[in-house]
Amino acid sequence: MAPSGASKRRGQRRTSSSSPRRTLPTYRANPRQQFNILLGLADLDTGTTPVQRTALAQHVGIGAATVGDCMTFLADIGLVEAGRGQYSLTERGREFAEAWRCDRVQARLLLRPLLAAHWSAAAATRLLAHGPVPQEKLARLLRDDLPGVPMRGHYMVEWLDIALIVERDEERLEVRLPTPDAPKSTQPPGPKDQEEHDEEQSTRTRDRDSAADTAGSASSGPQSAGDVALLLGMSRPEIQDLPDARYATFLEGILQTLRGAWAPTA
Repeated sequence: MAPSGASKRRGQRRTSSSSPRRTLPTYRANPRQQFNILLGLADLDTGTTPVQRTALAQHVGIGAATVGDCMTFLADIGLVEAGRGQYSLTERGREFAEAWRCDRVQARLLLRPLLAAHWSAAAATRLLAHGPVPQEKLARLLRDDLPGVPMRGHYMVEWLDIALIVERDEERLEVRLPTPDAPKSTQPPGPKDQEEHDEEQSTRTRDRDSAADTAGSASSGPQSAGDVALLLGMSRPEIQDLPDARYATFLEGILQTLRGAWAPTA
């Protein structure tokens, strides 16, 4: 006997629910902030009743909307159980939170199988199969056809790096698959280290603004110094967006040009 319409609909629902969802981290909070939300949930979750969103948001000092946006991805990788405005840690989520406080290496090892089961791990492995890929490109490819801002792709790459699925170079410009024999002892930056990193990035941005201003003001000096503003044909926004390695090369070029322009003539 042919299945009824209701049976067909139930079968379709089972099929769609069993297919993997292509979720990404929210753009509202970086991974470090999402870990803080997990730690806050560990503080409040007694194992008896779920933690309310507003209570968790107040505890970690992050907006309730941001906390809510984080939970879809955290639930999808198996760290939390999310209901309507209330959350609790899974067993693996609690293990991860406890390890993150005292042993980042162990925490990353605990996170690895969770991210390995996420769709992004297979996608990244496929995209990196033939060698390293610029982080910008990998982030864009992982976000391909998915809604949201580009930062979601960058945060996905960062999650995969923390979970030892991929690894980034020291300047975070390229991403590659981990070398099988490579040690897994490198720890990601903790809250204090991350704050120092953010301050360093802010300082670099201010330095780049200053370098761009110097290049622009040089145009009022000797003609050869005026060419500094057009070095490599780059505008001020382009200078500010340069990766660290290229920026250092660019700045050295400016200094060399200025030395030549302002050197005393015979």
